Amino acid sequence: MSAYTRSRLIEAIDKFNSGNFFEAHEILEDIWYDVHDETKQLYQGLLHFATALYHLTDKNNPKGALLQLDKALKKLSESDITLQGLDIKKITRQIKAIEVKIKKGEAVKRLPLIKIK
Repeated sequence: MSAYTRSRLIEAIDKFNSGNFFEAHEILEDIWYDVHDETKQLYQGLLHFATALYHLTDKNNPKGALLQLDKALKKLSESDITLQGLDIKKITRQIKAIEVKIKKGEAVKRLPLIKIK
């Protein structure tokens, strides 16, 4: 990962963790367009995750959130590639936990945080 890509990823994660999921999505989408290696689908998975939480929190659209969570899970689970400093397995567990709550009709009270080392 280039220093520029890492700085953009950190910025996206900061936006994500502050609840600004739309902005996180925008930054992740820019990275996704720029990356042309085996990590591309992981960035796409992260941007689907941000989009899902945008649908859930800003749009009050649980159906849209579930669609995006499913896409995120597929992209993140398909690969054994890791992104430097991100725990992809933890992120997929977070996605699954949110899916379960939405499917049960429960409120997602605690939103996940993404940590990067």
